Amino acid sequence: MTNSGATFTDISGWHKNVHYSTGGTRSKYIALHPDTNEEYFFKGSKETPQGEIRYPTEFWSEIVSSKIGQFLGFPMLDYNIAYDSKHKQKIGCLSKSMVFGAKNKLTEGISYLTGFNPQYNPEIDKKDYTFQFICKALNEFSLVNYIENIIEIIVFDSIIGNSDRHQENWSILSTYEQDENIVEEQISSAFDKIKNKIKKLSNNSSKEEGKIHINVNSKYLTYTYNYQFAPIYDSGCCLGREYTDEKVFKMFNDSQMIEKYIRKGESEIHWEGNTKKRKHFELIELLLEHYPAETKRFIGRVMEKYNSDAIEDIIEKIDINVPADLINFKLSVARKQLMFKLVTLRIEKLIKYL
Repeated sequence: MTNSGATFTDISGWHKNVHYSTGGTRSKYIALHPDTNEEYFFKGSKETPQGEIRYPTEFWSEIVSSKIGQFLGFPMLDYNIAYDSKHKQKIGCLSKSMVFGAKNKLTEGISYLTGFNPQYNPEIDKKDYTFQFICKALNEFSLVNYIENIIEIIVFDSIIGNSDRHQENWSILSTYEQDENIVEEQISSAFDKIKNKIKKLSNNSSKEEGKIHINVNSKYLTYTYNYQFAPIYDSGCCLGREYTDEKVFKMFNDSQMIEKYIRKGESEIHWEGNTKKRKHFELIELLLEHYPAETKRFIGRVMEKYNSDAIEDIIEKIDINVPADLINFKLSVARKQLMFKLVTLRIEKLIKYL
């Protein structure tokens, strides 16, 4: 029904780029595509300090969230399935790097927050990580137009129940390009000077000797910086990824447990004036009060694109391309059914605000 299937790629033979640190708590590394040399991120599931895999299906939540987000019109980083026979976590999700050599730069939210307030420590000042703080920081860097992208992320997180949208899980991409119009203008001006100089020399009876020197100042090579809010990424802390298959089966058959789970879901982004985390839909209600136009626009887009059959199809076929010999890595039927219930119930709750 949909074209949102997850591809499967065996990256066992890809070269690992060991010179870069990827950070975070999940098992991940950078791999280079053997044909294009482009960088890709292979990411497994969260591991404990002792090396135990804490949430084995977390990478599946990342992939499912990516595909559902794309279907609903959100600007998502595309995640697909990857297999590495040489890695501890042999299967995980794969995404193409958003940074292309020296052509652009990815600046995480934490850089703007600490740039605005150097005393801010995300490990200690968790309650200060508020929507208002983010807005003030963006405004300080003349990026106030990206506040609506933060609102869009919060709307998306309310759909999947993401609980970990911390300061490194949203970013802004910057690129620079040479201003060709100015360069062409200066080159044209330089040629005019040359022609005038030649004309003057040809009319000079003394017939001056020597070379003609025309200086084009390097300042003419100007650059224009462009900014773009990065696609939504790192959204794997959702969809019941912390539950064992036994707990998933139990929850799926208990509507009260599901309702409670949805109701208790919290956002990592706080709201000024409250030290405690806000529930996802509490945050939506606050945004509707203070940013009604932007919030309703994103919710309206979800309502327009929402199709429960299509979402069920996405989840059902998410692991269809996993080879038969890796069947143990596929999602259980109960987990898929729970994912579907969680997403559709959340969407239906969200669109009721319109």
